Order: sequence, then C-alpha cells, then structure tokens
Amino acid sequence: MSDLTRTISILSLCFLSFFCFQTGVFLWSGHKLRQNGRRTLIFIELFTGSMLLFDALAYIFRGNTSVLGWHMVRLSNFFVYICNFSISFFFCFYVCEFIKQSRLNLSLIFHPKVAVKKGIPVQLFIVLFLCLAGILLIIISQFTNLFYYFDENNFYHRSTLFPLGVTLGLLPGLITLTVLLQNRKKLPTNVFVSLLFYFALPLIGVFLILVSYGFSWINMGLGVGALHLFYSSIKLMELEFYSGVHEHLVVSPAYKTEAVSVQNRKRVARTHFWQAFSISLGGVLLVLLIISIKGISLPERTLIIENPYTENDISKSVCVTFVRNAEKQWVDEGDPDRTGAQFDGMIFNNMSSTVITDWSFSIFVPEGCTIDPGPWNGTFAIYNSELTVKKPHEGDQENIHGVDFYKITPLKNLGFGCIMYTPHDYQPLSQKIVFTYSSVLKPLTNALFNIFLGLIFILFIVSTTIMLLEGKVIHVEEENKKLESTVKERTKELEAEKNRSDNLLLNILPKDVAKELTAHPDSTIAREYPNVTVLFTDIVDFTKISGLLTAEELVTMLNRMFTMFDERAQREGIEKIKTIGDAYMAVAGLTQEENNGGAAKMIRFAQGLLEDVRAFNEGSDIKLQIRLGINSGSLVAGVIGKTKFIYDIWGDTVNVASRMESTGSPMRIHVTETTKAQTASLFQYSENTVIDVKGKGLMKTYFL
Repeated sequence: MSDLTRTISILSLCFLSFFCFQTGVFLWSGHKLRQNGRRTLIFIELFTGSMLLFDALAYIFRGNTSVLGWHMVRLSNFFVYICNFSISFFFCFYVCEFIKQSRLNLSLIFHPKVAVKKGIPVQLFIVLFLCLAGILLIIISQFTNLFYYFDENNFYHRSTLFPLGVTLGLLPGLITLTVLLQNRKKLPTNVFVSLLFYFALPLIGVFLILVSYGFSWINMGLGVGALHLFYSSIKLMELEFYSGVHEHLVVSPAYKTEAVSVQNRKRVARTHFWQAFSISLGGVLLVLLIISIKGISLPERTLIIENPYTENDISKSVCVTFVRNAEKQWVDEGDPDRTGAQFDGMIFNNMSSTVITDWSFSIFVPEGCTIDPGPWNGTFAIYNSELTVKKPHEGDQENIHGVDFYKITPLKNLGFGCIMYTPHDYQPLSQKIVFTYSSVLKPLTNALFNIFLGLIFILFIVSTTIMLLEGKVIHVEEENKKLESTVKERTKELEAEKNRSDNLLLNILPKDVAKELTAHPDSTIAREYPNVTVLFTDIVDFTKISGLLTAEELVTMLNRMFTMFDERAQREGIEKIKTIGDAYMAVAGLTQEENNGGAAKMIRFAQGLLEDVRAFNEGSDIKLQIRLGINSGSLVAGVIGKTKFIYDIWGDTVNVASRMESTGSPMRIHVTETTKAQTASLFQYSENTVIDVKGKGLMKTYFL
C-alpha cells in the first residue's frame, strides 16, 4: 500500500468515525438509553464509530515494530471484527423493531422460543448465532492465525481461512436482507427503501475487498450506511412531528399491516426459508467464485531440511535440492585451495492447487566462498557464512525472464543456480537448507473444490427454483383467496339484506306464515286453530293521561312500555298480533294441537307484563296501570291485503278476550272459565264472578 493510499484511508475512516460518534451522541442526548425509542440505532452508530476508529488505528500503527505498535495493531484489528459482528446483529434487531412496530426488549434473545411465538422473525436468532460464532472464531484466530496473521514487520496479512471470515460477516447481512424483503408489506415505502439502502455499500465493499486490497471498503460502506440510517431517522422524526403521531417509539409515522391466513402460514414459512437459503447461497457462491478467480493467500511457511534431497520427493508438498554439478567444476586459477563449480538448485511444487508466489532459499557455506556475478535465476548473496537466494522481483537486475516466470505453478518445478567458488571439500548435500515460501491457493484447480462449488451451485438453482415456484403458488392462492373473499363479502351482503327482509317480515307475521307467504306470495293465507289463548291489555285512564302529555312524550311513553312487552314476548315465545292505541294484543298456542300449553304460557306472560309495568313506574313520573283479559278457544288467523298487509285473528274467542280486558280490574289478570280450566292445576284463582258479556249473556269469569 502506498503512503498516499494509506493516508486517504486513515482520513476517510477518521472522518466517518467522527460523524458516527456525533450522530450516536445526538440520538442519545436528552433520553435515558432504556427509554429511548431509537436505542438500537444508537448502538449501530456507536459500534460503527468504534469500528472505524479502530480500523484507522490499525492503519496508523501497521508496520510499527515498537511494543506499542505491536499491541495496537493486534487490538485494533481484533476490535474491528468484534464491532463488525455487533453491527450486523443490531441492524437485524433494528429491522425486527420496525416489523413489530415497537421497541423490543433485548432480553428476548435469551428466550428464543417465546420470542418466535410472539412474532419475532426466527432469522434474528440465526443472525445472533452466526455473529457469536464469528466472534468466537476471531478470538480463536488471535492464537492460531485462523483468519489473519502479522509478519515480523507487524504488517497484517490474510490467512488461509480469511474467506470464511468474509462469509461469516456476509451471511448475517444477507439473512437480514431476507427478513426485510419478506416483511416489506408491513413497512411504508420510505422506511423500506431506507433500510434496503443500508445493504448496498457494505455488500459492494465485500466484493471490492476480495478483488482489490488496500482500502477498508466494507467498513467505509458500513460507515456511510450508518450515517444514511441516521439522516433517514431525522426525516422520519419530521414526518412524526408534522403528522402529529407520537405514540410509536420506532421512527415511523405509520405502518401497514399484513394478514396471513392460517391455511397459508406453512407455505409462507417454507417460502421464507427458501428465500433466506437461496439468498445466502447466492452470497456464498459469489464469494467462492471471486475466491476461485482471485485465489486464497496462504500464510508464509518455512521448511527446514536437515538432510537435503538429491531428487524430488513427491510425498512432500515442496521439495528443494541444491547440489554441485560434478561435470561443471574446476580449480580456481587465482586460488588453488578453491574449486569453481556450477551449483544447481531445484524447487519442486508438488501441490496440485497452490502457486508458490514468493520464495527464499538459504544454506550454510564456509568462509572464503564467492559468487561469480551474473544474471542468474535468483538474487544471490553470501553474508555471515550463509548463501541466500531470493526470487527476483520487479525491477531487480536478475529478473531476466519476468516476474511470472519465477512463480511455481502446481505440479511444476523451477531451477536456479550460479557459479560459486568454495573450498575443495565443501559439499552442500551435508548442509541444512532453510526454504521459506508464500503461496496462493487456486481452488478451481482442485477437484474437491470444484465438486463443492458444483453442489453449492446446484443447491442454489434448486432453492431459487423452489422459492420462485412457492412464491408463484402463494401469489395464485392469494389471488384466489381475494376472489373468494370478494364472493363471500358479496354473499354476506346478500344474506344480510335477506335477513333484514326476513326479520322485517317476522316482525309482522308468525314464522310459519312468513315462510308460506314468501314461498307463495299470491295465495290466500287463512287457517283455523282449535285452541288459542288470546290476551288483551289496555292502559287505565289513558285518555286522561294523554291530555297531560305532549304528543312526543306520549309516544315515547308508549314506545318504552310496549318495547318491554315485545322483548318479553320474544323471550317467552308469545306471538304479538298488534297494538291499537294503548291496547296490546297477543296470542299463544297457534298450532293445530289442542293440548299445546298456550294458556299456561299466556298466564305467565301476563304476570310478567304486570312486573314490567311496575318496573316502568319505578323510573317514571307518570304511574301507569293496565287491565289484562285472557280467553282460550278456537279462532281463525290470516293475512289481509296485498300491500301493507297485516296478520290478524278473528272469532268469538277474540271478542270474549277483549270483553275480559274491558270488564277487568286494574293490575289484575281477568280470565274466562275456558282458560281457567286449562290452568287450574298451575295457578290459584279467585272465586268466580258472573258478568254480562254482550252477545254471550252471563258468563263465569275469574281473577288470578
């Protein structure tokens, strides 16, 4: 990394960190954290600010070999990863709060079953698990160089499983994205777009960091995304203020609701699973494809070969030989004690998927050895009785074939050599060789990786296909249900209208008569019944009372009392016939059976009417009394008229019942001998009274 790139990175990170801390403090100010409706956003801003600050410190102290530099580089990189996983969790939590339309209690993470039953997306706990797993692996990496390591100059390098760290950092974001997409109907458009935008820059950063190493792309993307969330929340605060809606703690003035049918719930759950699985596989697949093209940088390795090889040993991943060419040696003319010879070295790369990108070789040589200058395949030097050979780099004079020539591809070898003058008895095969190399794993050249990549691709295609099919089925079912719902609504409306018509008809006619009239509207309806009990009531001194009241007061009084009578008649199965002025007429026993119990039912009804009058008087300034007359016998009932028709009854039984009422006493039930005979075993009657009934002569009557 150039100094300019490093300076730009540090300044960018510090700038974003400052603003994230500032926004976090702004949201926090004036509120207790536990009561703050934007608590989760505060955590996102503060963790993002901390991550950017630690990342800047890592850039500042990288390459600093002092004790302070050694510790700061390691601590800074460690906390960058910790903050990254923390941000992923709190953003998922933030999305869930919008979905649930309330500030959630952080303690719910300790009760996943209860939380899921209450509607918290299960993906929140998957994200929590992945973040905790990532944090655990980062802690392990501090002792094992699992994801990254530092060289002797205190520079940060990616390790073998660095792509796993990227994947673990990517999956929580992808899973949160599925939560957002699955619940988009529950959110207003402005909220949905605001949360969706947060994913854009960090995801771009994930791919940029795999392709181009130098800038802290992911962290910068998270910083810009966090600032965008803050400014979006400010806009939503304004909407809350101007809309006058302040009861919600979450930064949104209004929410949409989505009803999920019980029958469709399992299918929706399966679709959500396949969506999350497909998007996660897509992210992993893209990372693997980038890795397969870019390769995986492996940590530097050092081989100490105590017994040098004379030929390649294919059981070793890397084999190195260094021998004196027996056919090309001579006595040094300038120094008879030395032998000049061509020394040949060979590096065998026996790894099937790994390219050796850089290497260095060292071996002991005695004092007095010199190297003949020349453009050899390597940078040769002798210092402190040690011959070192390094791979030529860009700009080196020894780089006569180009840099790529000195990379050792899988299952290939590279030769190097020089002319060196040594004592006659020097034999390199008796010396220890130290060989250090760096390498890049090229996964596409590995059959197992290709099989694994193929399986991932197949799973991705299958899951995407299932997701699309399930989504299509759900869409069709939703349309069908909408159609069914529309039909049901129209049917309900028709049924409600029919019920209203039927109820109106039943208010005028008995149930059986109403059915017959509905089925045969043109027929004449008239029936004779053998044993019907008829009741008449009348208000005592009604004419006098009506003279004391206004028309409105009079009607209100009659309506109140007759409503009480109607409700009792409906409860006790009495058929109301009509009201005429202050008179109330009802019957019981409208059946073809003679022993129908109508008389007893009517007596109990009459007793209830007296109770209703007493109850009426308790709450009224005007105290009323009624007379009640009851008679039992045969009669004719039918419907009169074709428009504004009425149901009425005729016969001697009706006339006598009317006479019982008119000749009765206030607040007493006056019955004929016929009614008394049908109910004598049930009620206690007075001695008979003989009255003269018009058209009937003298009759015995009774009071209850």
